[in-house]
Amino acid sequence: MDSKVKILYGFGLGLILSDIIPTPADGLYFYRQRINKNKLEKGEITPKQYWIRDAVNYYALNPLWWGGVIVATHYLGKDYKQKRNILIGLIAGGVVLGVISKNIKKDTEIYLKK
Repeated sequence: MDSKVKILYGFGLGLILSDIIPTPADGLYFYRQRINKNKLEKGEITPKQYWIRDAVNYYALNPLWWGGVIVATHYLGKDYKQKRNILIGLIAGGVVLGVISKNIKKDTEIYLKK
């Protein structure tokens, strides 16, 4: 298989995984969303401001996380194996933090209803 095709498939797989894998940015997004929703309900911001903030958070936080992962991998790793291990570690750490954050959000919603 041509190396350009491999790169294209790798890029596509990366896009798929970036939507599937929870990250700390997801937790931050949910946190910011809750704050902005409270502000909207209190009349401190308009619906337009709410949706603009929501869109900015949604489309900015995950790319910032993944960009940070790539930058850290590049600067902290000396060779391919070390860069690969750092990348895997950061992704795994992000998954754990993201899952914990989502669980906290779900539990908070459950216990607030009781």
